[in-house]
Amino acid sequence: MKLQQMRFVVAIADNQLNVSNAAKALYTSQPGVSRQLRLMEEELDLVIYKRKGKQITGITVQGEYVLAGFREILNKVGEIKSITKSMILQQEKFEPQYAIAV
Repeated sequence: MKLQQMRFVVAIADNQLNVSNAAKALYTSQPGVSRQLRLMEEELDLVIYKRKGKQITGITVQGEYVLAGFREILNKVGEIKSITKSMILQQEKFEPQYAIAV
């Protein structure tokens, strides 16, 4: 399970269940998003989105739970990245810089 797959699954929900719009929002291809969704559903052994033919028509009960978890994980990852970046910048402010001349 990869963060990118989670982003793809969440992007579908955030784009009115439209895979093409999700792909555009993620600057990737529609087949790529569809493939990652299929792989995620296979890995979790459940159906996240309801389908009628090839069209996504809704979110399953399990899908709602999965989406909530993915959103939480992605938000936490964003928070961790932000905090650690801030820590690095703070550390660099106070670290002495040395230059050696030869």
